[in-house]
Amino acid sequence: MTSIVISRPPYQISGRLYVPEAPTTNYSPAIIIVPPSNAVKEQFPSTYARLLSRRPHNFYTVCYDPSHFGASGGNPRYLEDPNARVADISAIVDYLMREVRRVDKQRIGVVGICAGGGYAIAAAKKDWRIKAVATISLLNIGDWFRIGWEGREPVEKHMETMKTVGEERRKELRMRPSSSSSGVSGISLGPGVISLPSTPVDTRRSVTPTFDTYRRPSTPTSPGFRELYTGAEDEMGKIVPFIAPTHEKSHTDLQELTEYYTTPRAYHPRAENKLLQQSLPLILTFDAFDFVESFLKAPVFCIIGGMAGSRWHTDRLDIMLRRGSQNGIRGVDKMVVVESVGHVDFFDGFEEIDRAVGDIGGWMRAKLTSL
Repeated sequence: MTSIVISRPPYQISGRLYVPEAPTTNYSPAIIIVPPSNAVKEQFPSTYARLLSRRPHNFYTVCYDPSHFGASGGNPRYLEDPNARVADISAIVDYLMREVRRVDKQRIGVVGICAGGGYAIAAAKKDWRIKAVATISLLNIGDWFRIGWEGREPVEKHMETMKTVGEERRKELRMRPSSSSSGVSGISLGPGVISLPSTPVDTRRSVTPTFDTYRRPSTPTSPGFRELYTGAEDEMGKIVPFIAPTHEKSHTDLQELTEYYTTPRAYHPRAENKLLQQSLPLILTFDAFDFVESFLKAPVFCIIGGMAGSRWHTDRLDIMLRRGSQNGIRGVDKMVVVESVGHVDFFDGFEEIDRAVGDIGGWMRAKLTSL
């Protein structure tokens, strides 16, 4: 594994490059691992990148921190901008084509996990250099925020949210003195990867898991979500929790997401569970699946848990692609439903990860080498 810095003007992205375990004399295909929202490369994106670079798959792989998060650049911090997330992917395609000599530039695929799956679909619509797309626990972040985890909530409830965010933004701009400096301590405004803010890290939670330690504890041992982060005011605006607090009636997937990101199960100090409030209009008005029936040329593989409350995102994508069959696309190329598995099991479950890596690796190899 090599730590890399990827040019993504006007800043840079922090990433990791894995080379094939058994390199050949020929050029090799490459895969970009697109992370979920609120995740950093040190969590399970690096697990998938590492395993897909090993035998028998032998891909070049890249995982990375998205713009505005982790060790990547981009101000303001904690801004979830779907268009920026999609542009990140194309910047990494540029990097692979320009900087990694042994990558076959005609055979680049993407694997998106959770919301990263939606961003991977959106990127492949725009960037036809992406030749194949695989999704794991696919989530269209716009749909999730609009109509809820299971797709049953009224979108009208967000009208007040849109109004409130606009009012908050107006107040912030009126109260903030005009300045070319962000006023955020510890963050580089230059083109490089950021230097992290000088806030103390709670070492009780600074567990950086590896694949060998990725199994969740039977009982969460950290102080929990509310102590970890409950929202605050920042120099860049109001910050809200990315993963909202859950309760016993919350969907199991949401309870597991909270446990995954905010307990030693997989907590990382740069996955801070912070979302800039001004992200909300950007997310609520974004649809990763817009125009897929017309512009998504790459074949799509989806793997999802049969018990996942998010399964409807995969079903919706399949239906939309079938509408575009006149373009030679007849739904999702391959869909695997793993029964008795939820949304988060693919994040750190040994069996689930092995299944996903095996299925995706074989499918990607077949699709990319047939070009």
